[in-house]
Parts: sequence; structure tokens; C-alpha cells
Amino acid sequence: MLIYVGNINYSPYASDEVFTVVFRDNIQTEDKVSVIFQWTKDSSGRQKANSIAHGTINKVSINGSGEKEIELFFNQKDKTYYWYKGKVSGDKMTLAMWNKGGEEVAKNIQLQLDFI
Repeated sequence: MLIYVGNINYSPYASDEVFTVVFRDNIQTEDKVSVIFQWTKDSSGRQKANSIAHGTINKVSINGSGEKEIELFFNQKDKTYYWYKGKVSGDKMTLAMWNKGGEEVAKNIQLQLDFI
């Protein structure tokens, strides 16, 4: 199990909230993954509402600098609403968050490997 932890900023819904990505085994295509975070205030006005999404890694490739380029939940975006793409290098991960309409809503989500 790999657990990456960081913070998300997505105004006006999330301001410096904890953001966690959990990989069941490894970072490989079709492996299971969960994204867990908390909204400061969600679109319904609920404060500190939790967001938990489960799905699969849709894409993994290695770029010229040896970083893994990843895509999460794209094939499940109708179910999860959000999907993610980013890079993994060593013990660091950077993600961008996209909504199911294809709009990038949160950039540069920085995460650190916290548990192996």
C-alpha cells in the first residue's frame, strides 16, 4: 500500500485541506486507488464535508526524465465526478484535479509519500 498526503486548494470549496491518495498495491494501470479529502465548504454549503472516491488508475507512462505520468478515475468520471492527472517522481506526487466536464479546477496539488 502506498499513501501520499498533501493539501488541496480549490476556491471557494477547499482552502488548505488535507488531501490523501491511497494506492492498493503499486502505481500501475488498472490498479485500485482511492482519493480522500475534506471540503472547507462543499457546493451544498456543508462545512467540513468529506469526499471519498474509489476507482482505478487509467494510465501510467514514464517520461524522458524518469517520472511516472499518471491518470486517475478518468474512465469513472461520471461516477466520481472528479478525475486527476499528474506526475510521480521519487517520493513526491503532483496532481491536477479535473471535473467531469473537462475543466481543470485545482492545480499543483503537492503530495508526499507518507506510508509504504
